[in-house]
Amino acid sequence: MLSSRTMKRLLSHGLLILILPYFCFAASEPNPVRLLKQAKAEEDPAKRIEILDKALTDQSLKGDLLSAIFLERAMAYKALQDCFHAIEDFNSSMAHSRKSSPALLEKIHCLILVDQLDEASRALESMLLAGPGSAQAYVLKGMIYEKEGFLSKAEDEYSRALHYEPNSSVALDKRSKALMKAGKPRKALDDINALAKLARNDPEVFMTRAMIHVKLKDYSAALADYGQVETLSPGNDRVLKEKVLVFFKTDQPQKALEALSAHITANPDDVEGLVLLARSQILLKNPSKADAILRQALTKKPLFAPAYLYRGLVVRNDDPDAALANLNRALELDSSLVDAYKERARIFTDLNEPVRAAADLTAAADLDPADGEIFAMRALSLVRRMLYDAAIADFTRALECLPGDNRILYDRAVTYYLRDDSQQALADIDALLQTKPDTARALSLRGVLNFSLGKQAQARDDFDKAVSISPNDPQVRNNRGFFFYRIGEFGAAMEDFSRALKADANYAVARHNLGLTVNRKESDESGDNPAAN
Repeated sequence: MLSSRTMKRLLSHGLLILILPYFCFAASEPNPVRLLKQAKAEEDPAKRIEILDKALTDQSLKGDLLSAIFLERAMAYKALQDCFHAIEDFNSSMAHSRKSSPALLEKIHCLILVDQLDEASRALESMLLAGPGSAQAYVLKGMIYEKEGFLSKAEDEYSRALHYEPNSSVALDKRSKALMKAGKPRKALDDINALAKLARNDPEVFMTRAMIHVKLKDYSAALADYGQVETLSPGNDRVLKEKVLVFFKTDQPQKALEALSAHITANPDDVEGLVLLARSQILLKNPSKADAILRQALTKKPLFAPAYLYRGLVVRNDDPDAALANLNRALELDSSLVDAYKERARIFTDLNEPVRAAADLTAAADLDPADGEIFAMRALSLVRRMLYDAAIADFTRALECLPGDNRILYDRAVTYYLRDDSQQALADIDALLQTKPDTARALSLRGVLNFSLGKQAQARDDFDKAVSISPNDPQVRNNRGFFFYRIGEFGAAMEDFSRALKADANYAVARHNLGLTVNRKESDESGDNPAAN
């Protein structure tokens, strides 16, 4: 007979046997709250959707919990860029909860992403009319304007968002990008600087700021930011390639070659890297090596547009027609290749076709309005066509992007002079000489301007100083020679014109002026010139 203690034990075990299956069954049932938490902890959006699909099989779900599950699944679809399914779930989320603002804002964002701008705008306006605005709402409104091409209105909306939330990272990021599209890199830099303080560990922020520094030709600052990206994101090939572009712009092709050679050894099939390697050889005056590398790149990827662009550069000096054929092919393959338009414009300029050059530069400016060099190049093509007002407008736009570029300031001063606006020209030259007081050509131009304004003594001082700084510059010599010619000092004029021709035997203006001076001197000496009597 079993003891009472044994009986209790068996009953206890039996009871456990009866209870355990119940708990196992209960644990296997769908638990929507637990599944929602599990989904939120899951990083993979596809797996999140699977978990939430399971949660939605519970027919008893309703109210805020059901709304939250639809919202979470919608966000997962959005992360997968499946905006249409996301919009359906955002609608379901709003249908089951009175707290619809987060879902509505996310739905509007999806509508913008799929270019349903009218519907997005209607939903956003209804929301803003129903209650106070929010930073996120005004960011979305700015995105709508930006997609419609109204950059100034987009900028205003992003600014309004920052009024509501001064430290909104999204608003700062969006406004900086809109400013870059509008060709305002200096203002964009202010926003990115503010964003960098808020997102100190985000490599993309520093990458963006580095690219803005490149546009502004502040290459040391760009390299510092690329270094920060390398610290935050080690082994980033994109950073290496962007740094190489800076080496090109700072006349360091050997440094670029060394960095790229190591990269290509480790990544022999990187076609973009091969093209950059070829560019370094072009800058090192090794065209045959560059062409061989470009052929190798095209073997790996026959339709890679940049390879044709730089094949054009290899043959540009020896065969302009072949260069144009390669550049045309590059643009057929990729019509957004800004550098191809710029290089083709340079060839058209050399061929004395300023209209075609201006057309290419206009296409380039439409693609990259923050590139001041494009506007400066187009301005020079307009000067050649004597369209001085349009040229001045382009030089001014270029200076907005590159305010410290003295070459552009000088060219605008020359254009003002050609337009018979000596005072404006003088203002530009004075501004240039404040930062670069020993610029010979600027001093020479100021001499021309002072003489045109009747300031003969000041003009002489400027011409003499320019010649003392750069005695072998043919333009500086020619300008002083013409000054001497105008005041009747023909011997000094002839000497300057002769020195100009010695420096540049093909300088047609100096040759013409020398002949003019010789004739005038002989005429005066023979007494044939009535003005000399």
